[in-house]
Amino acid sequence: MLLERALTESDIPLLASIDRTELIHECYRLEGGELVLYPDHHDMRGWPEGEAQQDAVALLACLRRGGWLWGVFDGPTLAAAVVVDNHPLHIQDLVMRQLKFLHVSHAARGVGLGGRLFNLACEHGRQVGADALYVSATESRNTVDFYRRHGCRLLARPDPELLAQEPHDIHLYRSLCGKTL
Repeated sequence: MLLERALTESDIPLLASIDRTELIHECYRLEGGELVLYPDHHDMRGWPEGEAQQDAVALLACLRRGGWLWGVFDGPTLAAAVVVDNHPLHIQDLVMRQLKFLHVSHAARGVGLGGRLFNLACEHGRQVGADALYVSATESRNTVDFYRRHGCRLLARPDPELLAQEPHDIHLYRSLCGKTL
């Protein structure tokens, strides 16, 4: 049975136990403001070297400054998690909150858990008065297509700091108030 709850500081190390296994066959890149799909093969197993530790530091800082962290447990195992930062981003006329993390373990995929967590993140964003969620998505087709199915649109002018941190990511936003850019 799955149990959902807010994550605490002591849960942060569990985020590294999420199984990110995925076979990637296609990725997107941005060319002239348009998404271009190209073949690119990756056999993702586990976390890239040092990424889980780096994420843990960033997510702990996010939690300590009031970020929202939510997890889904299958018994004692963390099966999925979502994080929304509380730091407002001002993009054109919208106030956004960044979706910092959304991962579902390999064994828990395909049952709508990612969509449920994304919808909860959107609801949290509305509750804190955000106009939109900012999503910096890895360029894999599965990831970008997931966010687009859930109402995300390309950002014509991404946040310069977030773009510098993730220049290959596809920067998207999900309106929470009906306003678009």
